[in-house]
Parts: sequence; C-alpha cells; structure tokens
Amino acid sequence: MENQNSYQEVTTEGWGSRLMGSIKSVLFGILLFFGSFVVIWWNEGRAVRTAKGLDEGASQVVSIDANSATSASDGKLVHVTGKVVTEDLLKDDEFGIEVNALKLRRQVVMYQWVEEEESKKEKQVGGSEKTTTTYNYEKKWVSNLVNSGDFKVSEGHMNPKAFPYGEYTHQVSNASLGNFAVSQSLLSKINNFNAFSIDKIDTGKVKKATILEDAVNKKQNIYIGEGTNADPQIGDVKLTFQIVEPGDYSIVAKQVGNTFEKFNTSTGTSIEMVSAGIFSQENMFQAAQKSNTITTWIFRLVGFLVMFFGLTLIFKPLVVLADVLPFLGNLLSMGLSFFSGIVALSLSLATMAIAWIFYRPVLGISLLIVGIGMIIFFYIRSSKKKKLVAATVSS
Repeated sequence: MENQNSYQEVTTEGWGSRLMGSIKSVLFGILLFFGSFVVIWWNEGRAVRTAKGLDEGASQVVSIDANSATSASDGKLVHVTGKVVTEDLLKDDEFGIEVNALKLRRQVVMYQWVEEEESKKEKQVGGSEKTTTTYNYEKKWVSNLVNSGDFKVSEGHMNPKAFPYGEYTHQVSNASLGNFAVSQSLLSKINNFNAFSIDKIDTGKVKKATILEDAVNKKQNIYIGEGTNADPQIGDVKLTFQIVEPGDYSIVAKQVGNTFEKFNTSTGTSIEMVSAGIFSQENMFQAAQKSNTITTWIFRLVGFLVMFFGLTLIFKPLVVLADVLPFLGNLLSMGLSFFSGIVALSLSLATMAIAWIFYRPVLGISLLIVGIGMIIFFYIRSSKKKKLVAATVSS
C-alpha cells in the first residue's frame, strides 16, 4: 500500500539470519541480567540512606523567623516560611516583555511533518519472519525539531532546518525571603509556573504574529507564520510564556549567614527543600519521605524489567530454533516469558532482601523468605506436573 502520506515496506529475514542474531543478543541479555542486580542493589541502598537522612534532618530541624537571621541558627538545618520576592525584572527583548517574576519561561512548538512507524511481524513455516512496516506521515505541532531527512520517504514531507524562535527558562539573580537571600539552587527547584499574557505585539518587529486566547487550557498562544490557527502551514510556530510569581514559600535547608545551602547528613545524602505555600516542617519531611518511596518503587520496577528482558534475550535462540514450526515457537515463547518473569521477580525480591538485611534486618529477612518461598513453590509445582505427565504417559 502506498500513497502520498503512507508507505509500506515488506521484508523477510531467513531462519539462519534470525538464529545468528538471537545468538548475538545473548551477550547483551547477560549484561542486562547482571546489570539488573547492580540497579536493584544500588536503589535499595539509596532508598535506605535517603530515608535515614530525612529522619536525621527531621530530628534536627528548627523553625526560625524569616525576618530575624540570627547567628544562633547559623550552620543548622532550618525551616522558614514567608513571601519570596525580587526587585529584578526578567525580559524578553524579542517580544517586548518585562515582568517582575522569579522565573520567565518561553515554550515553542512548530507545525511539522512527523513520521510514525508501525511494524507487524509474522512467522513463516521454516523459521523465517516476514515484517510489514507501515510509515505514516502526519502534520503535527511538536516542540522538538523533526529531521525530515531521516524519513523513509522525505519527498513531499520536508521540514524547516531550525526553529525561528528558541525556548528558554530564565530566573532572577536576586530573590529574598524576609532577611534571607534565596540561593540560585533553591530558585531552580521552584517550578510552579502560571500562564503569562501579552497585551500586544509589535508586528513591525515580529511579522505575521497574532495573539490567540485558549480558554480551554487557560493560556495564551502567539501564532507566527504563513497560515492560520485553523489552517496552519509547515514551519508555523506557536509561542507560550509562563512565569513563576513571587509568593509564599516554605524552605528547609542549612542556614549559612543570611542565605541557604544544602544540609549534608551523616548518611551521605543532602537536604534542600522548597515548596510553594506555607507548610510545616512535619509536612515537608512527610512529603519528602513519600517522594523517596515512589522513587524507590520506580527503580525496583526498572530493575525487575531489566532482569526480565535480559532473561528473554538469553532464551531467545531457543525460541528461534522452535520457530521452524511457528505455533511451537509461540508456545515456547509464552512458556519462557512466564518462566523469565517468575525468575526475575524471585531474584529481584531476594536481591532487595539481601540489601535490606544490612540496614533493616527484620524487613530484609522477611523479603528473603518470600523470594525463596516463591522459588521453592514453583519448583515443587513444576516437579509435580512432570511426575503427573510421566505417570499419564506410562499408563
């Protein structure tokens, strides 16, 4: 099938070529398998160090008045709340913007051709595999530059070589909270952006520009190009401006004179937190512990998946060998995927348990027992099935 905005390609890879490819992938699978242990072990250590560091910080933090930077709390982990303000102005000379804000961000999207690739694989008797790849071309608003030279069919789908306007995020050089100067490090963590509207555009300076109000998303777009919002042309752009306004914030960090730095804990972690709004020190540490828990589970999932895909690649040559009869290869693939999942889950739990034994023995030993129990359970279950099949065959 082929038309102006769609192209289809059919290729066939022989059984021998597939087998050699699968054998080569075994090495990568082994690297993934052993690498997963490193990820899981590192993550458990990171999680425990971070949790203990936060516990340490929570036991030492003191709340102080933002308007009285005294030497009594100098060098300590402090909790302070109040209004973060600045006298600086952030500017965008291209669009004549000048605003009193903590941050100014410009986001840009351009109307471009986008290639979407979809492949469908079909195993053939004898072990070969037919791949049908469909390339579809659509016009979309995207924030990254799409290189149309890499398209399968670039003719008739050419994009501009560069964006006419770039994105940026600027933050002020000076901001304060009471008698304290807010560090650049803390300012970089403040990202509660709100839409910023422009009253007018100098069309003499910025040609072919119009202001579009987006009531649904509650933001304003500046449209620049040959087309219109209803009928855009390739190369047209939309710009959106956002700001972080001065306002109430809560900070937990180390006081150093009249400013703040990261507080280094005995576990090798650091504490430097800022939240939009007025929050107690208890709430801020609870939120940090929750964030640590979420991060821990994300990396646990990553470690499990890396191990699973590693085992899948290790067993892949067996599947390709069985693909001489496609239905047999599919059955073996399903069986080995299930086996890989069980092994990956069991070994992941066992690795987590061993790592935690060094820090929290009760929980670590419990996880280890669960992991070993799963391996024993599935081993016994598999043995019983084999004996049942053997008994049925003999009778």
